[in-house]
Amino acid sequence: MTEKQEAVVRAYLKAGSITGAARELNCDRANLRRTIRLLEAKGEVPWNSSAPRPEHLSYGKSTVQLNAEGHVIQEWRRQQPQQQAMQLFVDALCDQARGKGKVKKRKARKTDTSDTLFELDIFDAHVGMYADEKETLDTNYDCDIAAQRMIEAVEDLASKANRPQKAVLVLGGDMMHSDNRSNRTEHSGHVLDVDTRYHRVVDYLVAACVDAVAVAAKIAENVEVVVLEGNHSWHSEVWLSRVLEAYYSNVDHVTIKRSPSPRKSMVWGNNFLAWSHGDRIAAQKWPMIIAAEFAKEWGQTKFRHLKCGHVHHKKVIAPVTIDEQSGLVVEYLEALCPTDAWHAGAGFIGSQKGASAFEYDFNKGLKTRHYHISQ
Repeated sequence: MTEKQEAVVRAYLKAGSITGAARELNCDRANLRRTIRLLEAKGEVPWNSSAPRPEHLSYGKSTVQLNAEGHVIQEWRRQQPQQQAMQLFVDALCDQARGKGKVKKRKARKTDTSDTLFELDIFDAHVGMYADEKETLDTNYDCDIAAQRMIEAVEDLASKANRPQKAVLVLGGDMMHSDNRSNRTEHSGHVLDVDTRYHRVVDYLVAACVDAVAVAAKIAENVEVVVLEGNHSWHSEVWLSRVLEAYYSNVDHVTIKRSPSPRKSMVWGNNFLAWSHGDRIAAQKWPMIIAAEFAKEWGQTKFRHLKCGHVHHKKVIAPVTIDEQSGLVVEYLEALCPTDAWHAGAGFIGSQKGASAFEYDFNKGLKTRHYHISQ
């Protein structure tokens, strides 16, 4: 260490905080903090071990075991990839997939409609979840079953479409059951029952999404894919949308809706359609949030619908007519996955599993709803 760095360490040890050390040295806190972090990364501070930190990893909390003289014996670090490294990883995936997607365009027929939008919703697939029917008293579930359910649902619902001009395929969050190899949820840290290794789950999900897009392209002139970020696998859904966008970059009739907002939307004539995974926001607050966030779209449309998932069962909040919240139908859709061990133990059982689809007339609003029930 340089003399200046040694002075920073002494001041930090004496004061016990960044603020106190900066006050004693009469220097900027940000600069002092950067110096401390640099020395920690090199293992040159007495309160950490001498083990260096890999350049692509960062760590927050660490637990240190000291001997009677105050010397470090062992240290446990919670390491995680740095944001820049994750960005490079996703960029590499996109480069590998870019332009490789090939989807046949639907051949024109006299029965084609120009005023119909077909919305196909797949919420809470949880590809990678493991469930044992003997434990949950529901059905077995694993990667293979999850991918098969996705395709069966898409094919069944698509078969009921009437040659629409446009199809919207909504992948409604929690498409991956786990976001990383720790097999825990990011925010709550709940331990998840996972069928197999993370990279294998990724393969199953990507393959199922590609097959689903191909099915949607058979029934509609144009296909738009909406990927929502869930609470189980937020990071995975972010990279999934980017990879799909790169994969279909040379297919002019397939587009991926990209937006940093957790709420995606579109306008189809007199219809305003919005989607969100549905976690963290109380159901009764949705009308106010949507009316404020999409004020322009709200004002130019007559029929407004919000689809959510997350709760793993169907629930509808009908529009009210007595205040400014009126005019929005908020609906929580069924999940594709069955009950896992945690939900069975907590008593969340008995809900119907499957997916839904909706047909909208350009001028007259919702005209048909279709159900798919998973066995």
